[in-house]
Amino acid sequence: MAGVLVKVPDLLRAWPWQRHLGEHYDEVKAQSVEWFVGFGAFDAKSQDAFDRCEFDTPLAKLAMLSYRFGDLARCRTGADLIMLFYAFDEYTNVADEVVTRELADMVMDGLRNPDKPRPADECLLGEMARQFWSTGREYSSAMAERHLLETMQLYVDAVVQQSADWATDRLRTIDDYLAVRRHTSGCLPSFALAEMELDVPEDVYRHPLLERMRDCGAYLIIASNDLYSYPVERARGHALHNLVTTVMYQLDLAPQAAVDWIGNWSDGIAAEFLECRANLPSWGPEIDEQIHRYVDGIASWVRGADDWSFESQRYFGVAGEEVRRTREIYMLPRVERDGAGSAALREGVVDAERLAVAAMQIRRDLALGTSPE
Repeated sequence: MAGVLVKVPDLLRAWPWQRHLGEHYDEVKAQSVEWFVGFGAFDAKSQDAFDRCEFDTPLAKLAMLSYRFGDLARCRTGADLIMLFYAFDEYTNVADEVVTRELADMVMDGLRNPDKPRPADECLLGEMARQFWSTGREYSSAMAERHLLETMQLYVDAVVQQSADWATDRLRTIDDYLAVRRHTSGCLPSFALAEMELDVPEDVYRHPLLERMRDCGAYLIIASNDLYSYPVERARGHALHNLVTTVMYQLDLAPQAAVDWIGNWSDGIAAEFLECRANLPSWGPEIDEQIHRYVDGIASWVRGADDWSFESQRYFGVAGEEVRRTREIYMLPRVERDGAGSAALREGVVDAERLAVAAMQIRRDLALGTSPE
Protein backbone atom coordinates (compact mmCIF):
# COMPACT_ATOMS: atom_id res chain seq x y z
CA MET A 1 0.00 0.00 0.00
CA ALA A 2 1.45 3.37 -0.97
CA GLY A 3 2.03 6.15 1.50
CA VAL A 4 0.42 9.56 1.22
CA LEU A 5 1.46 13.17 1.69
CA VAL A 6 -0.55 15.17 4.19
CA LYS A 7 -0.48 18.94 4.54
CA VAL A 8 -0.37 20.03 8.17
CA PRO A 9 -1.41 23.54 9.21
CA ASP A 10 0.81 25.98 11.04
CA LEU A 11 -0.99 25.88 14.37
CA LEU A 12 0.94 28.88 15.71
CA ARG A 13 0.82 31.22 12.75
CA ALA A 14 -0.96 33.85 14.88
CA TRP A 15 0.87 33.06 18.13
CA PRO A 16 2.52 36.23 19.49
CA TRP A 17 5.35 34.40 21.28
CA GLN A 18 8.38 33.78 19.08
CA ARG A 19 11.26 31.30 19.20
CA HIS A 20 13.72 31.76 22.02
CA LEU A 21 16.69 29.52 22.91
CA GLY A 22 18.07 30.23 26.38
CA GLU A 23 21.61 31.51 26.64
CA HIS A 24 22.64 28.70 29.02
CA TYR A 25 21.75 25.95 26.55
CA ASP A 26 25.22 24.44 26.09
CA GLU A 27 25.95 24.34 29.82
CA VAL A 28 22.53 22.98 30.70
CA LYS A 29 22.73 20.26 28.07
CA ALA A 30 26.17 19.11 29.22
CA GLN A 31 25.23 19.03 32.91
CA SER A 32 21.84 17.40 32.46
CA VAL A 33 23.14 14.68 30.14
CA GLU A 34 26.04 13.93 32.50
CA TRP A 35 23.59 13.61 35.40
CA PHE A 36 21.30 11.32 33.44
CA VAL A 37 24.02 9.08 32.02
CA GLY A 38 25.45 8.65 35.51
CA PHE A 39 22.48 6.49 36.46
CA GLY A 40 23.34 3.82 33.88
CA ALA A 41 19.65 3.70 33.14
CA PHE A 42 19.61 1.49 30.06
CA ASP A 43 21.10 -1.61 28.54
CA ALA A 44 23.59 -1.22 25.69
CA LYS A 45 20.89 -1.05 23.00
CA SER A 46 18.77 1.50 24.82
CA GLN A 47 21.80 3.56 25.79
CA ASP A 48 22.88 3.67 22.14
CA ALA A 49 19.39 4.92 21.24
CA PHE A 50 19.66 7.61 23.94
CA ASP A 51 23.10 8.66 22.73
CA ARG A 52 21.80 9.01 19.18
CA CYS A 53 18.78 10.88 20.50
CA GLU A 54 21.03 13.33 22.34
CA PHE A 55 23.15 13.85 19.25
CA ASP A 56 20.25 14.44 16.88
CA THR A 57 17.42 15.34 19.25
CA PRO A 58 18.82 16.93 22.41
CA LEU A 59 16.19 16.75 25.11
CA ALA A 60 17.70 19.72 26.95
CA LYS A 61 16.95 21.84 23.90
CA LEU A 62 13.24 21.30 24.46
CA ALA A 63 13.59 22.79 27.93
CA MET A 64 15.75 25.68 26.74
CA LEU A 65 13.32 26.54 23.93
CA SER A 66 10.42 26.47 26.38
CA TYR A 67 11.59 28.06 29.63
CA ARG A 68 12.59 31.73 29.86
CA PHE A 69 14.56 31.60 33.12
CA GLY A 70 17.60 33.83 33.22
CA ASP A 71 19.58 31.70 35.67
CA LEU A 72 21.38 28.45 35.01
CA ALA A 73 20.01 26.57 38.03
CA ARG A 74 16.33 26.83 37.11
CA CYS A 75 17.09 26.09 33.44
CA ARG A 76 18.91 22.95 34.59
CA THR A 77 15.89 21.92 36.68
CA GLY A 78 13.68 22.23 33.60
CA ALA A 79 16.04 20.07 31.55
CA ASP A 80 16.27 17.44 34.29
CA LEU A 81 12.47 17.20 34.36
CA ILE A 82 12.53 16.35 30.64
CA MET A 83 15.15 13.68 31.35
CA LEU A 84 12.94 12.22 34.08
CA PHE A 85 9.98 12.12 31.70
CA TYR A 86 12.16 10.37 29.12
CA ALA A 87 13.36 7.69 31.56
CA PHE A 88 9.86 7.08 32.94
CA ASP A 89 8.46 6.73 29.42
CA GLU A 90 11.22 4.31 28.39
CA TYR A 91 10.54 2.05 31.36
CA THR A 92 6.75 2.19 31.22
CA ASN A 93 6.59 1.75 27.44
CA VAL A 94 7.57 -1.91 27.92
CA ALA A 95 5.72 -2.51 31.18
CA ASP A 96 2.22 -3.74 31.89
CA GLU A 97 -0.28 -1.83 33.99
CA VAL A 98 0.80 -3.42 37.28
CA VAL A 99 4.50 -2.67 36.83
CA THR A 100 3.70 0.82 35.54
CA ARG A 101 1.78 1.52 38.75
CA GLU A 102 4.75 0.35 40.82
CA LEU A 103 7.07 2.66 38.88
CA ALA A 104 4.60 5.53 39.17
CA ASP A 105 4.39 5.17 42.95
CA MET A 106 8.18 4.96 43.15
CA VAL A 107 8.63 8.22 41.24
CA MET A 108 6.09 10.04 43.37
CA ASP A 109 7.65 8.80 46.60
CA GLY A 110 11.03 10.06 45.39
CA LEU A 111 9.56 13.47 44.59
CA ARG A 112 7.65 13.78 47.85
CA ASN A 113 10.55 12.63 50.00
CA PRO A 114 13.69 14.09 48.44
CA ASP A 115 15.62 13.78 51.71
CA LYS A 116 14.85 10.07 52.20
CA PRO A 117 17.44 7.54 50.94
CA ARG A 118 16.04 5.13 48.37
CA PRO A 119 16.16 1.33 48.81
CA ALA A 120 19.38 -0.15 47.45
CA ASP A 121 17.57 -2.73 45.31
CA GLU A 122 15.02 -0.29 43.83
CA CYS A 123 14.70 0.67 40.17
CA LEU A 124 16.71 3.81 39.51
CA LEU A 125 13.59 5.90 38.75
CA GLY A 126 13.01 6.51 42.44
CA GLU A 127 16.52 7.86 42.96
CA MET A 128 16.35 9.89 39.77
CA ALA A 129 13.12 11.54 40.93
CA ARG A 130 14.59 12.13 44.39
CA GLN A 131 17.75 13.77 43.07
CA PHE A 132 15.81 15.86 40.58
CA TRP A 133 13.66 17.50 43.21
CA SER A 134 16.25 17.49 46.00
CA THR A 135 18.17 19.96 43.84
CA GLY A 136 15.26 21.68 42.10
CA ARG A 137 13.38 22.59 45.27
CA GLU A 138 16.32 24.76 46.36
CA TYR A 139 15.40 27.19 43.56
CA SER A 140 11.65 26.77 43.71
CA SER A 141 8.83 28.64 45.37
CA ALA A 142 6.41 26.74 47.60
CA MET A 143 3.75 27.44 44.99
CA ALA A 144 5.72 25.66 42.27
CA GLU A 145 6.52 22.68 44.49
CA ARG A 146 2.89 22.24 45.49
CA HIS A 147 1.68 22.32 41.90
CA LEU A 148 4.53 20.18 40.58
CA LEU A 149 3.69 17.37 43.00
CA GLU A 150 -0.02 17.70 42.27
CA THR A 151 0.40 17.56 38.49
CA MET A 152 3.09 14.87 38.54
CA GLN A 153 0.64 12.63 40.39
CA LEU A 154 -1.91 13.24 37.64
CA TYR A 155 0.78 12.56 35.04
CA VAL A 156 1.90 9.18 36.41
CA ASP A 157 -1.71 8.11 37.05
CA ALA A 158 -2.57 8.89 33.44
CA VAL A 159 0.44 6.90 32.19
CA VAL A 160 -0.87 3.93 34.17
CA GLN A 161 -4.24 4.38 32.47
CA GLN A 162 -2.52 4.62 29.10
CA SER A 163 -0.77 1.33 29.80
CA ALA A 164 -4.13 -0.28 30.49
CA ASP A 165 -5.53 1.19 27.26
CA TRP A 166 -2.61 -0.19 25.25
CA ALA A 167 -3.10 -3.66 26.71
CA THR A 168 -6.73 -3.77 25.57
CA ASP A 169 -6.36 -1.74 22.35
CA ARG A 170 -8.83 0.74 23.79
CA LEU A 171 -9.73 3.59 21.46
CA ARG A 172 -11.25 6.55 23.28
CA THR A 173 -13.59 9.27 22.12
CA ILE A 174 -12.05 12.67 21.43
CA ASP A 175 -13.13 14.11 24.77
CA ASP A 176 -12.05 11.01 26.71
CA TYR A 177 -8.74 10.94 24.88
CA LEU A 178 -7.99 14.58 25.70
CA ALA A 179 -8.90 14.00 29.35
CA VAL A 180 -6.09 11.43 29.57
CA ARG A 181 -3.67 13.03 27.11
CA ARG A 182 -3.61 16.41 28.88
CA HIS A 183 -1.84 14.52 31.66
CA THR A 184 0.25 11.93 29.76
CA SER A 185 1.70 14.80 27.74
CA GLY A 186 3.53 16.07 30.83
CA CYS A 187 2.43 19.61 30.01
CA LEU A 188 1.00 20.48 33.40
CA PRO A 189 4.10 19.55 35.44
CA SER A 190 6.16 21.43 32.86
CA PHE A 191 3.96 24.49 33.35
CA ALA A 192 4.35 24.10 37.12
CA LEU A 193 8.09 24.66 36.84
CA ALA A 194 7.34 27.97 35.14
CA GLU A 195 6.14 29.03 38.61
CA MET A 196 9.55 28.53 40.25
CA GLU A 197 10.11 32.28 40.69
CA LEU A 198 6.48 33.07 41.54
CA ASP A 199 4.40 33.27 44.69
CA VAL A 200 0.75 34.17 44.20
CA PRO A 201 -2.32 33.26 46.29
CA GLU A 202 -3.93 29.93 45.50
CA ASP A 203 -7.28 31.50 44.69
CA VAL A 204 -5.57 33.57 42.00
CA TYR A 205 -3.86 30.48 40.57
CA ARG A 206 -7.25 28.70 40.51
CA HIS A 207 -9.04 31.54 38.70
CA PRO A 208 -11.22 30.01 35.94
CA LEU A 209 -9.46 31.95 33.19
CA LEU A 210 -6.03 30.71 34.30
CA GLU A 211 -7.38 27.17 34.62
CA ARG A 212 -8.64 27.40 31.06
CA MET A 213 -5.36 28.85 29.81
CA ARG A 214 -3.48 25.87 31.25
CA ASP A 215 -5.86 23.57 29.40
CA CYS A 216 -5.53 25.55 26.17
CA GLY A 217 -1.75 25.50 26.39
CA ALA A 218 -1.74 21.75 26.95
CA TYR A 219 -4.17 21.14 24.09
CA LEU A 220 -2.06 23.16 21.64
CA ILE A 221 1.04 21.17 22.58
CA ILE A 222 -0.89 17.92 22.27
CA ALA A 223 -2.22 18.91 18.85
CA SER A 224 1.21 19.73 17.43
CA ASN A 225 2.92 16.74 19.03
CA ASP A 226 0.29 14.29 17.85
CA LEU A 227 0.24 15.72 14.33
CA TYR A 228 4.02 15.56 13.97
CA SER A 229 4.51 12.18 15.67
CA TYR A 230 1.61 10.46 13.90
CA PRO A 231 3.54 9.32 10.78
CA VAL A 232 6.17 7.48 12.83
CA GLU A 233 3.61 6.06 15.26
CA ARG A 234 1.34 4.98 12.41
CA ALA A 235 4.17 3.26 10.56
CA ARG A 236 5.11 1.42 13.75
CA GLY A 237 1.52 0.31 14.26
CA HIS A 238 1.42 2.24 17.52
CA ALA A 239 -0.78 5.26 16.89
CA LEU A 240 -3.68 4.25 19.12
CA HIS A 241 -2.87 6.96 21.68
CA ASN A 242 -2.86 9.81 19.17
CA LEU A 243 -5.35 12.57 18.44
CA VAL A 244 -5.20 11.98 14.67
CA THR A 245 -6.29 8.36 15.10
CA THR A 246 -9.00 9.34 17.56
CA VAL A 247 -10.46 11.98 15.23
CA MET A 248 -10.29 9.68 12.21
CA TYR A 249 -12.23 6.92 13.93
CA GLN A 250 -14.81 8.99 15.78
CA LEU A 251 -15.63 11.28 12.86
CA ASP A 252 -14.96 8.74 10.10
CA LEU A 253 -12.38 10.93 8.37
CA ALA A 254 -9.43 10.26 6.10
CA PRO A 255 -6.00 11.37 7.40
CA GLN A 256 -6.01 14.75 5.61
CA ALA A 257 -9.52 15.56 6.76
CA ALA A 258 -8.62 14.58 10.34
CA VAL A 259 -5.54 16.81 10.21
CA ASP A 260 -7.66 19.68 8.90
CA TRP A 261 -10.17 19.13 11.71
CA ILE A 262 -7.38 19.29 14.30
CA GLY A 263 -6.08 22.46 12.66
CA ASN A 264 -9.46 24.18 12.87
CA TRP A 265 -9.96 23.00 16.45
CA SER A 266 -6.50 24.29 17.40
CA ASP A 267 -7.23 27.69 15.85
CA GLY A 268 -10.17 28.00 18.21
CA ILE A 269 -8.06 26.91 21.19
CA ALA A 270 -5.32 29.44 20.38
CA ALA A 271 -7.90 32.22 20.01
CA GLU A 272 -9.47 31.24 23.32
CA PHE A 273 -6.08 31.41 25.08
CA LEU A 274 -5.53 34.93 23.80
CA GLU A 275 -9.06 35.96 24.74
CA CYS A 276 -8.61 34.62 28.27
CA ARG A 277 -5.34 36.53 28.55
CA ALA A 278 -7.02 39.76 27.46
CA ASN A 279 -9.81 39.32 30.01
CA LEU A 280 -7.73 38.49 33.08
CA PRO A 281 -8.74 40.67 36.04
CA SER A 282 -6.28 42.76 38.02
CA TRP A 283 -5.09 41.61 41.43
CA GLY A 284 -2.80 44.58 41.98
CA PRO A 285 0.56 45.44 40.40
CA GLU A 286 2.70 42.89 42.25
CA ILE A 287 0.47 39.90 41.51
CA ASP A 288 -0.37 41.10 38.01
CA GLU A 289 3.32 41.16 37.10
CA GLN A 290 3.78 37.59 38.31
CA ILE A 291 0.70 36.36 36.47
CA HIS A 292 1.98 38.03 33.32
CA ARG A 293 5.23 36.05 33.64
CA TYR A 294 3.30 32.85 34.36
CA VAL A 295 1.11 33.25 31.28
CA ASP A 296 4.24 33.93 29.23
CA GLY A 297 5.68 30.72 30.67
CA ILE A 298 2.74 28.64 29.41
CA ALA A 299 2.75 30.37 26.02
CA SER A 300 6.52 29.91 25.67
CA TRP A 301 6.10 26.19 26.22
CA VAL A 302 3.58 26.06 23.38
CA ARG A 303 6.06 27.77 21.06
CA GLY A 304 9.08 25.85 22.31
CA ALA A 305 7.50 22.43 21.88
CA ASP A 306 6.51 23.28 18.32
CA ASP A 307 9.97 24.57 17.42
CA TRP A 308 11.68 21.56 18.96
CA SER A 309 9.64 19.19 16.80
CA PHE A 310 11.26 20.64 13.68
CA GLU A 311 14.72 21.43 15.05
CA SER A 312 15.23 17.96 16.48
CA GLN A 313 15.31 14.84 14.33
CA ARG A 314 12.76 12.98 16.41
CA TYR A 315 9.89 13.07 13.93
CA PHE A 316 11.27 14.17 10.56
CA GLY A 317 14.90 13.10 10.50
CA VAL A 318 17.06 15.64 8.69
CA ALA A 319 14.01 17.10 6.90
CA GLY A 320 12.65 19.09 9.85
CA GLU A 321 13.27 22.50 8.35
CA GLU A 322 11.83 21.40 5.02
CA VAL A 323 8.70 20.16 6.74
CA ARG A 324 8.44 23.43 8.65
CA ARG A 325 8.63 25.29 5.32
CA THR A 326 6.35 23.08 3.21
CA ARG A 327 4.05 21.81 6.00
CA GLU A 328 4.00 18.43 4.22
CA ILE A 329 4.49 15.16 6.06
CA TYR A 330 4.64 11.71 4.55
CA MET A 331 2.74 8.79 6.00
CA LEU A 332 4.25 5.38 5.34
CA PRO A 333 2.01 2.32 5.10
CA ARG A 334 0.74 1.22 8.47
CA VAL A 335 2.21 -1.85 10.16
CA GLU A 336 -0.72 -3.97 11.28
CA ARG A 337 -0.77 -5.36 14.81
CA ASP A 338 -0.23 -9.11 14.73
CA GLY A 339 -1.17 -10.03 18.25
CA ALA A 340 2.46 -10.36 19.29
CA GLY A 341 2.03 -7.61 21.88
CA SER A 342 2.89 -3.97 22.15
CA ALA A 343 6.44 -4.56 23.39
CA ALA A 344 7.49 -5.95 20.03
CA LEU A 345 5.86 -3.06 18.22
CA ARG A 346 7.71 -0.59 20.39
CA GLU A 347 11.00 -1.94 19.05
CA GLY A 348 10.09 0.16 15.99
CA VAL A 349 10.15 -0.78 12.32
CA VAL A 350 10.70 2.69 10.94
CA ASP A 351 12.51 5.82 11.99
CA ALA A 352 12.30 9.50 11.18
CA GLU A 353 15.22 9.27 8.74
CA ARG A 354 13.35 6.77 6.57
CA LEU A 355 10.29 9.01 6.66
CA ALA A 356 12.36 11.98 5.52
CA VAL A 357 13.85 10.09 2.59
CA ALA A 358 10.47 8.69 1.59
CA ALA A 359 8.88 12.14 1.75
CA MET A 360 11.47 13.62 -0.57
CA GLN A 361 11.03 10.72 -2.99
CA ILE A 362 7.27 11.05 -3.17
CA ARG A 363 7.57 14.80 -3.75
CA ARG A 364 9.84 14.09 -6.71
CA ASP A 365 7.35 11.52 -8.00
CA LEU A 366 4.48 13.97 -7.73
CA ALA A 367 6.49 16.68 -9.44
CA LEU A 368 7.18 14.28 -12.33
CA GLY A 369 3.52 13.30 -12.55
CA THR A 370 4.13 9.68 -11.46
CA SER A 371 2.66 7.73 -8.58
CA PRO A 372 4.75 6.31 -5.75
CA GLU A 373 4.75 2.54 -5.56
